[in-house]
Amino acid sequence: MEKRLENITKMENILNRTDELISEMEKLLEKWEQNQQDFNDLMNYYTSEERGKDLEDDRLQIIPQDLPRGVLSEDAVFDTYGNRKDLSIKMIKLGVAGLE
Repeated sequence: MEKRLENITKMENILNRTDELISEMEKLLEKWEQNQQDFNDLMNYYTSEERGKDLEDDRLQIIPQDLPRGVLSEDAVFDTYGNRKDLSIKMIKLGVAGLE
């Protein structure tokens, strides 16, 4: 009987932990969804003529050197895009695995 009670406790803990994760994931996915348009704006900027002008102005040191401008670096936006894509693929795989 003790083994069964231990198993019930273990399963109860799994249930509670899973419910907590679901709640956290719902909140995070809502933030992810809200960020979608901003991310699209970033990607449009990344390939825009405007960014090209900003890069040139940065090269000419017209843009203040103390202004945060990671968006003008070679890799920051590209890396964020790649990381986001990898995470999206992982979410798809986890979603499919959760349905199987």
